Amino acid sequence: MVLLHGIGDNAHIWDHFARNAEDSLRVIAVDQRGHGLSDWATPPAYSCDDYVTDLDNMIDALQLTEFVLMGHSMGALHATRYACLRPEKVSGLIHADIEPCPPEWNRKYLLNLYKQLPVFYESIDEYVSEAQKNSPYADKRILHDIAVSALSKGQDGKFHGQFDREVLFHFDRYDLKPYLRDIRCPSLVIRGKESRVMSEEIAREMSNMIPESRFAEIPKATHPLHIDNPAEFERMIFEFLEKLGYTCGEAHP
Repeated sequence: MVLLHGIGDNAHIWDHFARNAEDSLRVIAVDQRGHGLSDWATPPAYSCDDYVTDLDNMIDALQLTEFVLMGHSMGALHATRYACLRPEKVSGLIHADIEPCPPEWNRKYLLNLYKQLPVFYESIDEYVSEAQKNSPYADKRILHDIAVSALSKGQDGKFHGQFDREVLFHFDRYDLKPYLRDIRCPSLVIRGKESRVMSEEIAREMSNMIPESRFAEIPKATHPLHIDNPAEFERMIFEFLEKLGYTCGEAHP
């Protein structure tokens, strides 16, 4: 199972899920370019094609031929685009909480973040407090674990985010709708019930456009649905995987 994080996150955003899934699956969580420990693109090169080419090269290098691909937010766009391009390789697709053609307000929001996001944090707790605003249902212990992986302490003693903020400025103008019917694997389109990033109407429409797809919502969850309600998120993912023939354990709180 290959996992793709959202913009500004890194592979460790999946730690909680991966720990509970690794008994049944080989889990590969990726730091996409400009994030985590992966290189930053100089000059900035953060288009959909750039990310998907990286993914394609990684999958070839690891000689993966049949796997489930799951992405959240920006990572879901890349996962879905890859499944359109390489339908023979992907045995299952999970697209979590972003519209296949994100509206203009989404890009404007990221441009605003580009200008206003703090350059550093005085402490990990400060980062956690900010993250709590976007993950209102999240357990603070999980947010703290995420913060430890998302930040690096500089020589100035401040905590800096481990991603290139240029990814915010260069967010691509995605439009995956023309390609959705090319997906050949069973798919799950999933959203947080209180998400403002993916509406229920668009999520259902997207699911209907994919030949073999189902739609689901996570209660008590906003956009970061896998952080807000990890137990219910895992339950739904494991249920989907079991229908694909994978044997999964029980979801854990």
